[in-house]
Amino acid sequence: MTATSARGAGPACRVRAFAWRCLLAIPLVACSSVAVVADSADLEALARDVAAEVPAAGGIRMDAVAHWGGDVTAARYVLGNGLALIVMRDPSAPVASFQTWLGVGSRQEVKGRTGIAHLFEHLMFKGTRDNPHSVFDRLLERAGAQTNAATWLDWTFYYENLPASELELAMRLESDRLVNLALTQEQLDSEREVVKNERLYRVDNDPDGAIEEALFEDLFPTHPYGRPTLGYLPDLDALTLEDCLAFYRTWYSPGNVTLVVAGDVDPKDVLRLVARYYGGLAPVDVSRTVPPLEAPPTGGPKVRTMMLPIAAERVRMGWRTVPAASEVAFALDVINEVLFATESSRVHDRLVEREGLASDVDGASEPLALDGVFVVDLFLNEGKSGAEAAEVVFDELERLARNGPSKIELDRARNHLEAAFLRSLVTAGARATQLGAYERTAGDFRRMFTFVDGVRNVGASDVRRAAGRLLTRERAVLVYGKPGS
Repeated sequence: MTATSARGAGPACRVRAFAWRCLLAIPLVACSSVAVVADSADLEALARDVAAEVPAAGGIRMDAVAHWGGDVTAARYVLGNGLALIVMRDPSAPVASFQTWLGVGSRQEVKGRTGIAHLFEHLMFKGTRDNPHSVFDRLLERAGAQTNAATWLDWTFYYENLPASELELAMRLESDRLVNLALTQEQLDSEREVVKNERLYRVDNDPDGAIEEALFEDLFPTHPYGRPTLGYLPDLDALTLEDCLAFYRTWYSPGNVTLVVAGDVDPKDVLRLVARYYGGLAPVDVSRTVPPLEAPPTGGPKVRTMMLPIAAERVRMGWRTVPAASEVAFALDVINEVLFATESSRVHDRLVEREGLASDVDGASEPLALDGVFVVDLFLNEGKSGAEAAEVVFDELERLARNGPSKIELDRARNHLEAAFLRSLVTAGARATQLGAYERTAGDFRRMFTFVDGVRNVGASDVRRAAGRLLTRERAVLVYGKPGS
């Protein structure tokens, strides 16, 4: 979707276990056509039955449903207090993934208080009165669970992958810390140092992290997307216990939560458990104010140069593109395949194989809830020019915008994207993560089921338009990392 790093290399997450590259190792793109299943009336009746059994839920409604071949169905339910639940039943293995997705990431932070969303992710593992940190971990380890969390621009999520028979344990522990977290100044001070060291390791002392942070600052100079998820050191030092408690009371509330359960589960049993453990939680008003985006850079390329402890030049190129819900995102994925993603891609072939300017080339289209970013990384051979390599990228983008891809390139790109997506859904945890990511970034988990058709429908003209409109020289932001102190 690889190692966790500051921003583009991955969401900030707990260091002790889980590492990934945002959702690029699990491509934020998805499956086959959405089909409303014939038994939606049965699912609606199921919701009414459970609501009658557990009146504290304040009512449950079946909100949306999609079908994915065989007997695999995903449905979204909403409780009376605003909490949402997405359930995907898959009986292929006796395991389940339980995930808690919150609509809060670094985008919701205010200037001068950066890093609080990620810091709070750490604090969430400090435990409650009934289930302190040591008990929380011991119970889950005894149950054979894998657990961790991640924070990104648009979201924070927590997960437990475990035997399906232990689902209630995960739900009991997560519902407890959602409302009963016990924080002290000592815990805050301890985790603040952990997060500061994480930033030092992954940004201040990591050339790739420093370049990535600079790129986002220049792509989004006034918007929260431009601020690092790991936060700035002075901001982390300034955070108080009251800041953290206020953040918790505001964002960790039922109406800002989407639970995702995927695996060998009975949806009715899952609904009963959710109603039991979450239905009685009081609703909290959560601000839905969306910070306005500034216009994308124009008149560029905009360039920043950084002197870094590296042996050869590196270049990171970025463009603002489209939000995750846009159909244009499919064409951007195809562009990345044609130009950057594999050893047979045009830019890799030209820069690495034929001209010998670079040792590696990488690219990614990363849709976000409010916008999107297309990123290209160039790792130059020693003594070679980053400016010359960047010019090759512009040349190939302009050629693609004029002529489009060949039929062979287009077919290969679509096939590779489809295969990579299907491989990303092998485990219950991966499926749950896809569902949650789509819900939080594209606004609807059912977007997960449109990827294959979306990619198959991309034509050469779509590629030309996307490249010619979005990935231009004038809209580009470049960060050059040059060898130096």
